[in-house]
Amino acid sequence: MKRQEITNQKGEIEFRRKLVQHQIGGENFFGDEEHDPETGKIVLKERMDVTLARMTQLRATGIPLSPYIEIGAERGQRSLVMENDMQASGAALDISFDMLRTCEHYQKLFNQAKVPARLCIDANNLPFKSDSIPFVFCYEFLHHFPDPGPIVAEIYRVLQPGGYFAFEEEPYKKVMHWDLYDGEKSNSQSKKKRNIVLKVCDRFLARNTCNEVLHNVIENDRISIGQWKNALKVFKNKQARLRPTPRFSFGSELFNPPSQMKYLASYLLGGSISGLCRKDPGEASGLTSIEAALICPSCKEQGNEEPLSQSQSIFTCTKCSKKYPVVDGVAFLFEYKRFMELYPEVFKAI
Repeated sequence: MKRQEITNQKGEIEFRRKLVQHQIGGENFFGDEEHDPETGKIVLKERMDVTLARMTQLRATGIPLSPYIEIGAERGQRSLVMENDMQASGAALDISFDMLRTCEHYQKLFNQAKVPARLCIDANNLPFKSDSIPFVFCYEFLHHFPDPGPIVAEIYRVLQPGGYFAFEEEPYKKVMHWDLYDGEKSNSQSKKKRNIVLKVCDRFLARNTCNEVLHNVIENDRISIGQWKNALKVFKNKQARLRPTPRFSFGSELFNPPSQMKYLASYLLGGSISGLCRKDPGEASGLTSIEAALICPSCKEQGNEEPLSQSQSIFTCTKCSKKYPVVDGVAFLFEYKRFMELYPEVFKAI
């Protein structure tokens, strides 16, 4: 299975650094193609409300939500919901230090009392003990990889027996689609103003374009149904829902669909997929805090799971003595070679 390249990871970091400067720092990198601060606040509040509704629903079914990790957390807006509305505790994870450090800005903006722990990480190498985390979730994250399979496998590894993984709003391939021309950028005002006929044409004939792709960020909206099934096969207990676009009233289950007609229509149209998976039950870890599950990412890359000790603003491996700093409330937990490549200025200061 193909993995994300270092150029894609550097692209993620550079694009999101510019996005923070665009949306908070007062610089204009993208014209009208990315949200201005006021529009961004509205969009983030909508995402927080959606998250609150979903997590409330999951808790009502008896799913434990704490301790949790959110992967691809961006600004940590959904983790703010977890900490403040759901009274859960956990960590927001992302490869972008610039995004994670804005969490405190949005904490104040939305008048929240608590912020989550924030970890700057490589999702291919999660710095957590195997079988340790009760609940993992992500939104619009897995499509930033050539194949979601390796990331789902890593999530499965860190889940404790009986733990749950929830994913939301991921794309799956449009079978009825032909790339005949470049579409308008996804967040541009001109795209929003196009009439319904042009929007329908774009839906079936236009090649997706966006600022992320121009920065080497993977925006993989062509993950096939087969790839999703293969990625989720590590879980015996799983459910996933296909929601075709345009948003029709119907959808379909990915596994054992009751209506083959709805499944076929969903398959052909493409759209978004969401799911809830559970690891086979077994002896639970008894984890009470995310910090207790942390391991050295450099040792983990070598196949060993060695715990970290924390002293003030630095984590230290109890085995190899490698150090991982905390900067502006964000802990850098990369394997050393990847750390040096992605954040050389931070690495040199260790």
